Amino acid sequence: MKKIKIIFLLILIISILTGCWDKVEIEDRAFAMAIGIDSTNKSKNYLVTFQFPNVKQATSGAGGGGGGGGKPNFSISEIGDTVFSASRHISTRLNKRLFLGHTKAIILGKDVVSDKNKFLEILDTLDRSYELSRKLHILVTSGKAQDILLKNYKFDPDVGVYIDNIFKQYNRTSIFPNIDYNKVTKSLHDTNGNAVIPKITSGKDELKIAGSAIIKDYKLAGWLSDEENMGYMWLMNLVKGGDVAFEMPTDGGTVKVPFNITNTIMRRQVAEENGKIVYKIKFDVEGDVTEYSFLKHGVMFNTNILKTMENKANNTIEGMINKALSRFQKDLKVDMIGVGDYIEKYNPGLWEKIGPTWKDKFPEVEVRATVSTHIRRIGLYK
Repeated sequence: MKKIKIIFLLILIISILTGCWDKVEIEDRAFAMAIGIDSTNKSKNYLVTFQFPNVKQATSGAGGGGGGGGKPNFSISEIGDTVFSASRHISTRLNKRLFLGHTKAIILGKDVVSDKNKFLEILDTLDRSYELSRKLHILVTSGKAQDILLKNYKFDPDVGVYIDNIFKQYNRTSIFPNIDYNKVTKSLHDTNGNAVIPKITSGKDELKIAGSAIIKDYKLAGWLSDEENMGYMWLMNLVKGGDVAFEMPTDGGTVKVPFNITNTIMRRQVAEENGKIVYKIKFDVEGDVTEYSFLKHGVMFNTNILKTMENKANNTIEGMINKALSRFQKDLKVDMIGVGDYIEKYNPGLWEKIGPTWKDKFPEVEVRATVSTHIRRIGLYK
């Protein structure tokens, strides 16, 4: 009995002390923080670019000893028949194992999202990766993704971290949607190939995320401007901040007055009126006036002036919403604003009747958007 106990104890100790047979030490990994995917004119289909931080420089700087030297990051590009093969072949030029667990952003070039088959292949590759986070950011550029990753930027040389930090401040402008890879793929699945993906551009030494790429039937169908994108975000109840500007008269002309949005509430309702589907949206918006004219401080306490400002803010926001509606209903003829989803959830009887022909019905839906703005602060006191 004593021998059995000893044997059992030894087996237990061995099982506890068993190491990870497939472990890879952290210093043996190459952490790709951002990935760019482009199409190529050569016999190979894809040009894939990976950006890595210069770990030696970072650790030398942190230790205070200096001498890290070199650039803060480096990028390597590889061509391949598939994105997967390109990521494997890059190992012939790396002295570490490629690791995608910390990737913050994937940038797609215009060429690959304009080709339905290539875009589907890329999505399939990304979906199968067990290392990539579903919370990473996916973006589209009007040029080459490689061009963005080969530059060094003054605010943050690490493009993946740079992009991630910009997204953390999206509610300061609301001119691009704060959606991650998981939300993009969900939209593509739910709408049979339709999605709105943030657009990224690069200047000489800085990045900008504004506007969106419109994906219809799994390929690029167009772009949303900053104003149209904010209209889209109003329709999707994604506006959490930002500002809108309207004109007010001043001595000798007009001045643009910014209205800083602090709170929004959206209410929706759908009904069938005289055989036509009517989708009603009401927005209650609160905010502050942050600028006007130094000579007009006194009039800011006039309730009639404040009412005029509120009406102008209403018209400005409604104009944004109507521009976005026009793009989706008249130009693209695709429901990317959730009208069909709302009807299916809250009026299943109506959806049962119109669901099978929703693609044809959506452009004919009458959308009535009304905005009620309330100025809470004017930045002045008596």
